[in-house]
Order: sequence, then structure tokens, then C-alpha cells
Amino acid sequence: MKNYWSDYWAQGYLTSFGQDIKSNYTGKLKSCWLGFAEKLNCNDKVLDIGTGNGALIRLIQENSSVQFNVIGVDKAVVNEKVAGIESSNILSNVSAEVLPFETAEFDAIVTQFAIEYSELARSIPELFRVLKQGGLYQIVCHEVDSDIVKPNVLILESAIRVQSKLLVPLKQLISGLKSQNEELINSNISIINDYIELEKKIHPLAIRGSRYTDFYHFILKNRKIDLDKAYHLFSLELEGLIYRLKDLKQAALNAQQLKQLLASRGDVYKEVLVDSNKEYIGTLYRGYKR
Repeated sequence: MKNYWSDYWAQGYLTSFGQDIKSNYTGKLKSCWLGFAEKLNCNDKVLDIGTGNGALIRLIQENSSVQFNVIGVDKAVVNEKVAGIESSNILSNVSAEVLPFETAEFDAIVTQFAIEYSELARSIPELFRVLKQGGLYQIVCHEVDSDIVKPNVLILESAIRVQSKLLVPLKQLISGLKSQNEELINSNISIINDYIELEKKIHPLAIRGSRYTDFYHFILKNRKIDLDKAYHLFSLELEGLIYRLKDLKQAALNAQQLKQLLASRGDVYKEVLVDSNKEYIGTLYRGYKR
């Protein structure tokens, strides 16, 4: 399996989804984590599962009046520390289903848009194994009808169609640009333009999310660059986007199991997260290990 997620995090992204919502790490999402941090004590040992580039660690540490000993883990290859947060440590290549920690090692566990990417029947027991008796956990997860997932599923569907229908004429267009064959150039521009218009009728923004239109206009304006290399890089980027958004869609479906799995471990608080601008962010679960 290619390292699509490792490549993605290496580019410095903060979120695991292609289309950010305006309230990302602000508003309701921010306040729910700051409220959680207030329940912790100074020097508590905190685990962040599926940390990515440590955006959640940064949010909690930079906005809390006390400092915690935070460890992040991620299945991908990520940075070893969160920039500017000396007390943070991040471990790469760690599966949520098999955590490399002692039983009852952590005072608190957090995870945001992450644990639902795992096999929950295995990762939830692991979460409770490494959490101390009476320890606090908080999970924010995707939902299939949220304002994060819905537009990204449309981007996924468009990207799959683009990969199937529009890479060949794009490659032929590049051949025409290289050989200065105006007939080949114009015929493929016509094919591409017609298909883009069809995509816009399905959804006006989805094809933009695939980055196809950006790349198409880029090569038309930059004909003297190495077009074959640019095409190769774009096709890899498109492949990675499809892989990640398929993961996102499946994660949102997986999340539907969470309430039942957590309730079997004790009382769990559930909150649907809707921001002040009415964006549906996802679902929050919070509880203690009994």
C-alpha cells in the first residue's frame, strides 16, 4: 500500500479532509476542546490518537492555563513533535488497534476525526486498556451527513469520474502542446471543456475540489515546463485524493458504531456539534473509564 497519508501530512496539512469548514479549530470545535482541557490537571499524561500533524495537541496546549504531558500517535509517518510545543511527542506508524503503551498509562485520551478510521471493535478496547481507572476521554468524529463529509463525498465522486474520463484527453492535450499540433490541442480542449461543463451541472464546486480544472488551466498557461512530469505529479495527487476521501467516507460510516461501543463501557455524554453558522461539524462523545 502506498503511503498516501504520510505524503499528505508531509505537506503540512492540519486536517484529514480535503475541504475545510470555516469553523475548523475555531468556534464550537475549539470550545469543546478547551472545556475538556479544563477538566484535566497539570502534568496529566494525555494520549492523542490519530494526531496527524498535532493540530489538536497545539490547540489544547496553547489555549490551556496548565501544561500536560501529551503523546500523539498516528498510523502514518508524521513529525516527531508539534512545532513550538516542547512537551509533545509524536510516534509514527502506530495503529490505534495495537497501542504500544502499558495498561492504565494515561490520565486522558483525545481523538478528533481519527479513531473512526480504525477498526473500532479493536481500537475502542485498546483506548480503554491504556486509560487509567476514572480517566477521561473525548472523541470528536465524522458523520455521513455532516458539512465536512457531504461535500467531500461529492469531490470524491467527481475525482473518480475525472480519473476515468479526463486523464486520457489531458494526456493527449499535453502531447499536442509538446508537438505544437493545433488540431490535437483544439480537439482535446473541446473534449475537456465539454466534460467540465457536464461536471459543473452535477455539482458546481466538486470538480474544483479534484484540482483538475486548476491543473488544466495551469498547463495551458505554462507550456514550456516539463509537461510530462507535471502530468505525472497531478495523476499521483489525484490518486492520493481519491484514496484519502474513500477513507473519509468509510470512516464516517464506521462512526455509526461508536455510541454502542462506548455505551457498553459505561455512561457516555453525546453532543451533536453544530456551529453558530449552522455548520454541522460531527459528533462529540465524552466519558470516564469506570
